[in-house]
Amino acid sequence: MTRRQLMVAGSLAAGPLAAVGQALAGPATSAAPQPGSGAADPAAVPPKRMRIAFGSCARQTKPQPIWQAIGAAQPDLFIFLGDNLYADARDEATLRQRYAEFMAVEPLQAFRRQTPHIAIWDDHDYGDDDEGGDYPLKRLSQQLFCDAWQEPADSPRRRQAGVYASYRYEVAGRRVQVILPDLRFNRSALTTDPKLKSSYGAMVLRAKLSGQPMTGWYVPDPSPTATMLGEAQWQWLEACLREPADVRLIGSSVQFAAEGSGWECWANFPHERERLTRLIQETGAEGVVFISGDMHYAEMSRLEVPGAYPLWDATSSGLTEVWNIPTPNRNRRSEVIAACNFGLLDIEASGDDTLLRFSLCDAQGVPKVTQTVAVSTLRLPAGKTAEMAAPTAAASGASGASS
Repeated sequence: MTRRQLMVAGSLAAGPLAAVGQALAGPATSAAPQPGSGAADPAAVPPKRMRIAFGSCARQTKPQPIWQAIGAAQPDLFIFLGDNLYADARDEATLRQRYAEFMAVEPLQAFRRQTPHIAIWDDHDYGDDDEGGDYPLKRLSQQLFCDAWQEPADSPRRRQAGVYASYRYEVAGRRVQVILPDLRFNRSALTTDPKLKSSYGAMVLRAKLSGQPMTGWYVPDPSPTATMLGEAQWQWLEACLREPADVRLIGSSVQFAAEGSGWECWANFPHERERLTRLIQETGAEGVVFISGDMHYAEMSRLEVPGAYPLWDATSSGLTEVWNIPTPNRNRRSEVIAACNFGLLDIEASGDDTLLRFSLCDAQGVPKVTQTVAVSTLRLPAGKTAEMAAPTAAASGASGASS
């Protein structure tokens, strides 16, 4: 029984996205904006603030009153970070039925009709708990995802090996890039510590009785061939990071900066996480921050990168799901919100600088954790900034949806 199964057993002042300013052209293959994603008006004057809301983990069979609070925050854009529904399907009929249930959740669908939004998946809406590249229904899941999120018929997300995509906006002359990698379609199998998994029930009991953090059963895979993205997606990501941008928001469906949790996170693939931090430096990409989901609680984490700038990760989870047993995270930089929650990111011009104001809010919209990050602190050290060289032919040919 997984921790999610145990939990089940135990248990935004801006207008439409057009006001954000001109959306720039895509890095490789451009797709038309999604219906409801708010096609930008080139004549609009960029405002001094862009508000992005984000969240994850919304079970379609549960009430979802949280959308009222998110709507009241009046975001310019909402980013769905995965587990946007719970399919947990091993056959085609179940997978289709779960998506039909998702489309029938009226509070959610009403919010989608009113608010510009983009989305990536995680394991449960991809198919089943902790699934990766071996999931047998992934091609069907890809089409159901694209249908549900109204991707055009010619969208690269329908035909490439994964539903990764990038988007670009402008606020007060600042170029804002949103990158949504697919961490499921090509991911290698996870590495498990059998002793931890076989004694999971005892682990839960000990954690509840002692109040001590509970480590999961996944351990880092030291293999240099173990992958999160797959090579084609790595080429696409490099092309994205070589594009000019002032703020780069990477929406990761699992935590990027967390360390030592034992659950799903980038730390389970240390070569992949190191490759991404190295790629940020090699491409000269500055202003990178992460938002993530998956964990059924909210927190701020920060990964220190030698020779570069720290990488912040704002985790918001879940919109309906809550995990109240503490888990370890050596890179945690805030308290943990073990209640339904959503995240806000206000991107604000401040003189020559840009401020990133994170708020992790409860279901009533009350901020419980706040963190302000100046983009001036997200710079590579002098002399180490790589030139923004033109992408290689291979990188520029990598497919990816963009609007």
